This record gives sequence, structure tokens and C-alpha cells, in this order.
Amino acid sequence: MFLKPIKVKSNNQLKGTERKKLCEDVLSAFPSLTDSQVQNLLPKKEAISFMKVVTHSGEICKLYCVAKIPMFFQLDQSQSTVPLFPTIFSLWQYPNLLYTFKTHNAVIPKLASGAGLMLPGVILDGPPTFYSYGKLLKNTPVAVITEDNMAAVAVGVTSHSSEDMYMSGGRGKCVDIIHVIGDMLCQLGKPPAKPQIDPSFDNEKVDEPADQEPNGELTQVTDDKPESVDNAEQLINSINIEDNKNNSNEIEQENEEPIELIEDVDPIKEMDQLLEYCFLKACKRFKKTELPILSSSFFKNHLIAACPPDQVVDIKKSSYKKLSVFLAAMKAKGVIDTTILKGVESITYVKTEHPLLKELVINESSDGELNKSSNAPVVAECFKVTANVLPVVSKFGYEKGDIMKRPEIRKCFTEYVKKENLQDGKILNINPQLADILRTKENVLTLTMEDGINKFIGRMTHTHEITVAGTKLLHTGKLEPIDITVASRCNNKKVTLVNNLEMFGIKLDEFSKECQGIGASATITDIPGKKTPSVLVQGNQVLYVYKLLTDKYRINKNYIRGLEFAPKKRK
Repeated sequence: MFLKPIKVKSNNQLKGTERKKLCEDVLSAFPSLTDSQVQNLLPKKEAISFMKVVTHSGEICKLYCVAKIPMFFQLDQSQSTVPLFPTIFSLWQYPNLLYTFKTHNAVIPKLASGAGLMLPGVILDGPPTFYSYGKLLKNTPVAVITEDNMAAVAVGVTSHSSEDMYMSGGRGKCVDIIHVIGDMLCQLGKPPAKPQIDPSFDNEKVDEPADQEPNGELTQVTDDKPESVDNAEQLINSINIEDNKNNSNEIEQENEEPIELIEDVDPIKEMDQLLEYCFLKACKRFKKTELPILSSSFFKNHLIAACPPDQVVDIKKSSYKKLSVFLAAMKAKGVIDTTILKGVESITYVKTEHPLLKELVINESSDGELNKSSNAPVVAECFKVTANVLPVVSKFGYEKGDIMKRPEIRKCFTEYVKKENLQDGKILNINPQLADILRTKENVLTLTMEDGINKFIGRMTHTHEITVAGTKLLHTGKLEPIDITVASRCNNKKVTLVNNLEMFGIKLDEFSKECQGIGASATITDIPGKKTPSVLVQGNQVLYVYKLLTDKYRINKNYIRGLEFAPKKRK
């Protein structure tokens, strides 16, 4: 459901009463959770945002994010009771929130490409029985895990009841996947890395709420014995690999080997190594002209940016726990020198000749530049297929509501003209179908090819596609630029107002914090006559805001309006 780009309709921070209501809804939806566990999932100190997103298929989804990480979502359907689904990130903290189906690692790419979980791909604990698939009704929310890790990889609903699954003889669909690892939900914010949850550890955790009768029965079905040989063979047959039944034991041994290797890895030591690697890599690419620099700014703008794209730096998961402790260790090794002024730590010196920096081998090729450029919003002019042009573009596999770019439209139009034999050099002969689409006058029988293409495109809905860090946002109609204005408040004090930031994927809370870096207060406010909230910065800060948008957020200056309100330089 979230495999294709989604459109964010609204993004608001929950108020106190709304947070309390969400906690009550989570407790009601997942009775096995205690109050303290709900507080762990929805911490009071973290900001919780409520987003309304529109999927590629047009469905509206309600999304709850904690510290910019999606934790729960709700499909806005025309039902009396809409279930609250946990994301895989919630299930990584509490794996027993949903009934789980176990599958092989080889099935995960299939799920990530949009396939459902089929019954031959389900690993059963023993021979099939009447309750091997639990005691579930159709459309019950469930999770999908792998044979070597209890960390969920997908969330969905059952395609049939448990009894129907058993009666089908191990054939057919088991789970309709809604959310899977790597989809658009996983690309919102900076989600954590997938943990390794040992199956035996999770069994003990699941057994704790013994008074919950449904959860107790369901987890006992899936959490005991090794995988069955019969189901492994069914999976192999389902992906068209012919093998001998006698080799299934060898398959189990091969699947068990990497589990031991994963368990031997110390996650704290691994995070220490990643942290030091990113630090040294940032120091090696750091320009001396930027010194001195606040340690917090160095960490946010340089160290995190140096992290490989497939990993996430989290200093709290390292042995250092705090940035100041880690920098003290690097200072003791002689890599850097720091100083503390007015209680704030700054890096004042980087020893470029240090052996650790000289011997550092960077594994990625210019990933810093790639990350930097990938965060720059890319604006592309697009057009939505309407009923007017559908008779032509449908011949090339497009449907109503699809988004097309100008080259794709041009290609479809010219191919259609060639098939209908309507082109004579640069002249387009208009047939009745084109006359109806282009709305030409009765006496107009020909057009130039360029005019015909432009008129054809004019019959489609003009949209703009903005791509920010891999996430695509669609806006219908004219693209409004970022608008910077200066207004007067009480006592003739000047304030700077910045509007239309969200159109370019810029989060208002982050931008307002960036503006506070110059010592001016910044807040998010609603301005009469504006459709979206604006960021209000004390004083005339037009030049600072303009530089921030072009340098850090890499907004093209053509999409920024209001530089003329900057304070004039005194002669």
C-alpha cells in the first residue's frame, strides 16, 4: 500500500488532550500493553505528530509519528471500527503486539515488491493441524517475521480465516501486506536500524501476560519448535526451485548458520566502530576555515552526514552515550582539540596529520556529495491523466489519475499520430477523436504537430512533482514559491514571515530551530490569507533566511520570492 510515493496532506503536532486520546486508543487496541509500555512507545518528552497522507491509489491514511518515526497508522475506510495498526518500528520494541506468521528470508524481496504472503511460504512449527494458523478471523491485523529474527518485516491483514487456511491444504494467500520494510513509511524521517531479536528471548517476553487468553493461545502456536521440513519444501516449490526432499535438513542447517554469526556481534561495539569511522571521515573532509565549530553543529552537519547510507549513527546506543564523552576520548587520542566557552563546547583544532586520519580508508565513493545533492528538492513539471485524454494514453498502458511527464506525453501522442497515419511532415491532420479531445473548431482541419501536442497537454491537469531525499510530493496547479515578507508588529518591531516551506518538503519545526541559531526567536504561526502555516522570525532576517534556504536546504533561487525586503546596506 505504501510502496509507491505518498502525498502528505497535513502534518500537525498533537496537543495534550490528543496525546492522551491516542494513548487510550493504543491501550484499547493492544490490551497486552501496560501503561508504562505505552509511555515507552509514546514518550511524553518526544513530539508526536499527526499526519494525513494520500497513497498512490488515492486512499487516505492517518499516521502517528514519534520523534519523526512512524509508530502507528490507521486506514480511513468507511467502516464503523477502523483498526489501529502498529508499524514495524513499534513491533521492533514490542514484538508480541500482533499475531505473527514466520517466513523465510528469501520471501522478503517478494513482499517488498508488492506480493502478498502465500501459505506455502509460511513456516509452521510441526505438521499442519486445525490451529496451525491460529484462531483468526478474516482481515485480522498480523505481522510477518523471519525464521532467524523476531523483528517484524511486514504488517498486513489475514486474507482468510485460520480455518479456511487449514482447509485450503497449504495453498493460496495468507496475508495481504499493507506495510513492509523499505516502503515509503520507512523513508519518513530517520528510522532506526532493524534490530536482531532472538526468538527464544521473545518467547519469554510473550509468556509474561499470561492473563491475556487470546495472546497466550496465539503465541504458543508459532513460538516453539524448529521449522517443518514439509513447509520448507512447499516454499521451494512455490518459487520454482526443484529439489529433493532429503536435502531439506541441509537447508535448515544453512539457515541456522548465519543466526549464530549474528548473535556473536556486539551491537555496542559495532556502534562504537561506526561512530569513530564517521567521526574520522568527517574530520578528513572538514575544512579548517570552518573552525572553531560548535560540537553539536559538527555532529549534526558533518558526522551524521558522513554515515554510510545503509546505516544509522545513534550515539545513545554506543558505549559513550553522550557526545561530550566521545569527543573527550577523541581529544585524548590527539585527533582534535576542544574548548568550552560559556558552558558550550566547541572544536578548535583538527590534527590532519594524525595516523588515524592518514590510515583511514573510506569505503563509500563520494557518498557525502550524493547525500547532499539528494536532499536538494528537485522540481519537475508533470501532468495528470484526465478523462479527456484517456482515449489516447490508455492505448499505452496509462490510466486516469496517472502522473506523466512532458516527454512521456509527447511520445504517446506521436506514436498515436503515426498509428493513425495523421502526420504529414510538420502538419497534423485532425481526426474526429482528436477534434473532440483538442476541442478545435469545425473549420480547423489541421494543426502543426507542436500546437497539437501543446493543446493535448493543455487538456490534462497541471501538477508539480517535488522530490526530497527520495520522497515524492505532488502538488496540483501552479507551484507557489517560498514567500519571504517583512511585517511590523507592536512598537513598530519588524518580523520576517516565511511561507510555503512545506510545499518543498521543509519541516516547519526544524526550520524554526535553524532560524534560532542567529539568536532571534522563531515560531510557527497562522497568517490570515495564507493556506499553510508560516514561520515567524523576530527582526528583518531576510538575508539570513535566503542564505539558509539556498545553502542548507539547496532551494533554487527561482523558487524563492521576497529578497527585495532585505535591509538596505548603509553607504
